[in-house]
Amino acid sequence: MQASLTVTTNFSAAHRLARPDLDYDTNRTVYGKCARPNGHGHDYLLEVTVVGKVDDQTGMAVELGALHELLRVAVIEPFDHHFLNKDIEYFATTVPTAENIAIYIRNILQAQLPSLGVTLQRIKLHESPNNACEVFATAAIKPERAESARESLAIA
Repeated sequence: MQASLTVTTNFSAAHRLARPDLDYDTNRTVYGKCARPNGHGHDYLLEVTVVGKVDDQTGMAVELGALHELLRVAVIEPFDHHFLNKDIEYFATTVPTAENIAIYIRNILQAQLPSLGVTLQRIKLHESPNNACEVFATAAIKPERAESARESLAIA
């Protein structure tokens, strides 16, 4: 029998939402106060859902200690108390929106979780009590700049 298991963890990180090819005023129009030059921080809550076969002997789909250790090494240590734009090379050229952060984490975990005998089902990243981003396991992809209503402001 297959079972899904969701674990939660958290980390604190800072970021700045701004495209390097845009000037400050345009970034401010697109990203609002999140484009301020010195960035801002969040206390993120990360939910990770995995799916796997329930072992007949242990009654578990995955050993929780191993899963939490993988999350600590692959996500928490690299992200916690870091400025994402500067400390994670990927976000030097990709805007670290909640969506792009969730996709980045998904791609990392999707590659590593099979070593524990489970596969990734979903990631839900809570940026604040008011908003969260949910992404599902798929083929690993590079996050692309989303087309949004704000980008229809004729940004070159």
